[in-house]
Amino acid sequence: ALLQVRPECDALYQSSYEPWSRYLTGTQGTDPGYDPLRFAIEEAHKRGIELHAWLNPYRINASKSAGASYYDEEHVFVEHPEWALTYEDGGRILDPGLPQVQQYIAQVVGDIINKYDVDGIHFDDYFYSYAGTPSALDADTYATYGGGSTLGDFRRNSINKMVSDVWDTIQAIKPYVRFGI
Repeated sequence: ALLQVRPECDALYQSSYEPWSRYLTGTQGTDPGYDPLRFAIEEAHKRGIELHAWLNPYRINASKSAGASYYDEEHVFVEHPEWALTYEDGGRILDPGLPQVQQYIAQVVGDIINKYDVDGIHFDDYFYSYAGTPSALDADTYATYGGGSTLGDFRRNSINKMVSDVWDTIQAIKPYVRFGI
């Protein structure tokens, strides 16, 4: 079974890095009074079912009209607004080209597999926007880290680096945990 545990750089589990998800209580950062991931793992395993944690690694907001009150004070966007790519429609993602973002995502995954007996980690939306990303949005990141590659190659390599970092994290902590996209 797959369980969405990180829809907007927030958590449906007790995270060391991110606030509780608004999808649990209506307000980001509000403790729901139980740990949904722990409960789901226990119940799945009682029934002989694997439980795989499903994460959106980059998505900061699902709502395109997210104002300042949308985010908890401990949300990564509040703590590191410079890590965000903000699209014309109001959508935001973590900038995949930033090494800090790549490391952060690997740390989030490491936190999950250290604390929970998940059988797998799965990603969705592990790329730049479906609608395309104007080159101006990540021009500074590309100028700093592009290393002479084309913008397309830089972006693909940035995604590949994050995936590789997550793989390495899983292998170092619990190599039997499956990883899929």
